Amino acid sequence: MISRRERPAFRQACTILSSTRAKFSCSTHSYHKLTNPQTAAIEEFLASARDPALMEEGELPLALQSGCYELDESGGRLVLEAWDEARHLVRVIQGIRRSEPARLELEIRRFGNRKGSLLMVDRARASNHSLHRRAGRQVFREHFRKMLTRNFPGWKIASISSEPDLHNSLPPPFARALLRQGKMGWAALGAPDEPCAAAGALSYGLIWLDYLRRREIKLLVQGLVLFLPEGRELITCLRLRFLNPRAAQCAVFLYGAGNWEQQVDPTRHGNLDTTLRSVTAPSIANPRVLPLPPEAELERILRRNLPAIDGLLLPAPVYGQVPAIAGMERGVIDLLAVDHTGRLAVLELKASMDLHLPLQALDYWMRVQWHNQKGDFQAHGYFPGIILQPAPPRLLLIAPSLEFHPTTETILRYFSPEIAVERIGLAVEWQREISVVFRLRGAQAPY
Repeated sequence: MISRRERPAFRQACTILSSTRAKFSCSTHSYHKLTNPQTAAIEEFLASARDPALMEEGELPLALQSGCYELDESGGRLVLEAWDEARHLVRVIQGIRRSEPARLELEIRRFGNRKGSLLMVDRARASNHSLHRRAGRQVFREHFRKMLTRNFPGWKIASISSEPDLHNSLPPPFARALLRQGKMGWAALGAPDEPCAAAGALSYGLIWLDYLRRREIKLLVQGLVLFLPEGRELITCLRLRFLNPRAAQCAVFLYGAGNWEQQVDPTRHGNLDTTLRSVTAPSIANPRVLPLPPEAELERILRRNLPAIDGLLLPAPVYGQVPAIAGMERGVIDLLAVDHTGRLAVLELKASMDLHLPLQALDYWMRVQWHNQKGDFQAHGYFPGIILQPAPPRLLLIAPSLEFHPTTETILRYFSPEIAVERIGLAVEWQREISVVFRLRGAQAPY
């Protein structure tokens, strides 16, 4: 590993080396014509590519810039050498496995006489964009492996992957692993430092944990370990405070540049960021303006039919998007209502399938609970004339019956028992008439 202090000198040396090798390479081609048929195929590919690069599993693409690579046939073998400021790659080319207009798959031999493959691709071609994303996932997977090795000495990494498993709702870009020690295990999931990845880590982590518990029937999978990029951990830590510790143990590690990791305590990490604006009059049902997005249409209809959803709810007042959640992208609509006993009810509405619905609803619920405990709602003019109970709010997840994601009950299985959550499925023709098809408590299965 090159320290920051040594990098300028290293870059300068690489520049000089690149210039020298470029000259040497040119002179070599001038006086010794390359005759290997693989050489001709490689040179033809490089001549036609706009942005050529080498791709090897577990490594980032290495650009094949002019003056930073060389083909050498001396000694009766074809050697490809490429370099940049950070890496130096030398591979013996033994053949060409496949040749395509934007991709050349080479058969190679590494040190120790190990066989392998090396891809030469044109990154400018749209057909190779998915390869570039996959290479990034593989690099993060190997970084994740090192993080696990450093922080779980004595534990075996029984499996590790960054490939999507859409059948089990485990998409990229996350890396996931199973740690094993005897008959004990941990599910581990790492979120890359990408926008929005960390916000979805807990949803996918719980799905991965539940999947391992069903797959590894002879192993006691104690809980979930999350590795999150530094500065993107707050929402996950807040959510973990409202999960059931008896259902699963959870641990959070932060990582950052410089190959460091640090475990944090979610119960003491970060404060709830929420604001509550004052109102002078209760909100009323929105007038219909065509066309409305599906969620907005569902909100408009439900505001006028709250007793049809739950007979305990008062038809008014009902408030939307209160309290405000700053800096978070949300695909659901929030409503805040109250029942005849004075207990608050949080309604999360979704007209289409969304895997993150339970935890997005939890984000809103925890804020409502926090403001209610402080007496903020009545102090700011909400629910005039109604005495609000201090009890935790009810949480109602409302969607068309066929639009609940299959993993919803899996995630709800890990919610704290203090959260009274219900799923309310609406009939398919909800836009014409509100009719409840099913009402399920907690993680209860529909059948």
